[in-house]
Amino acid sequence: MMISKIKPLVFILICLLALNGCSEDIEDKENHFTSDDVLRVLESQELDLVSFGKTGYPLKLNDILPEVYSVEAPGNEDPYNPEFMHFYIFNSEKERINGTKEFNKHMERAHFTTFPFLYEKSNVLIVYWSKTKDSPLFNKPIETALEQLE
Repeated sequence: MMISKIKPLVFILICLLALNGCSEDIEDKENHFTSDDVLRVLESQELDLVSFGKTGYPLKLNDILPEVYSVEAPGNEDPYNPEFMHFYIFNSEKERINGTKEFNKHMERAHFTTFPFLYEKSNVLIVYWSKTKDSPLFNKPIETALEQLE
């Protein structure tokens, strides 16, 4: 009698483990973007991005160093004073959420000459360092570009 109860429980347990394993694989494959994906959609918004690579002293989040890009507006009066974007490409959306929390914690007491604006989608965090706090020049193109990430 005891054996007949154990067999269905073992079967159910095996099914649950299999379903859980499959769902994690699907989640990892969906919405996992690369820096090339981000660069492609931003450039489709006619942003002039110049790579600075992984250089300087950008903030490291969850052991991820960002790729740094300068961005210039068309007709910019001072081409030698660009604004910057940092692309953080995390391994998962959960790591990106933790990275954003870490960024905000670092920024609580910081004083800026430029102002950080954060844009998030899936495993991607973009920090756009604008010269103005009230009307960031590239807000709309960045938002539009992230909507196009698929």
